[in-house]
Amino acid sequence: MTEQAFSPEERAAVYRAIAERRDMRHFIGGTVAPELLARVLEAAHQAPSVGLMQPWRFIRISDPLLRDRMQAQVEEERIRTAEALGERTDEFMKLKVEGINDCAEVLVAALMEGREQHIFGRRTLPEMDMASLSCAIQ
Repeated sequence: MTEQAFSPEERAAVYRAIAERRDMRHFIGGTVAPELLARVLEAAHQAPSVGLMQPWRFIRISDPLLRDRMQAQVEEERIRTAEALGERTDEFMKLKVEGINDCAEVLVAALMEGREQHIFGRRTLPEMDMASLSCAIQ
C-alpha cells in the first residue's frame, strides 16, 4: 500500500463535501451527461466494502411508467409514516418527496440476497453488506 499525502486544499474539499451533504428535495430535471453518470457510478464502486465484496448493484430506471409506479409506492409509505408520527403529521406532510418524477435520473441501489455470505467479517457481522452499500450511496 502506498502512502498518499493529500494537500490541505484536497482535505478541505472532502470535509466541505461531507459538511454540506443534504437530502435533495428539489430537482431541475433535464438530463445527466453520460460521462457524469459514469463518473458517479465509478465513484460508488470505489466505496469501501468488507472483504471487497462490493455487494451492490445499481439499476437505472428510465421508464416513465415505472417511475410513476415507484412514486405511488413512495406516496403510500409517506402517508403511513405521517400517520405514525402523531402530532408531527402535518409537519411531515409538508416535506417534498416527489423527486422520483422530478429528477433527471433514478438509480436504485440494490443488495443481492445471499451474496458473499462467507466473506471474512460478514459471517460475524452480517449487516456489513448494508454498511458497504451505504458507503457506495454516499
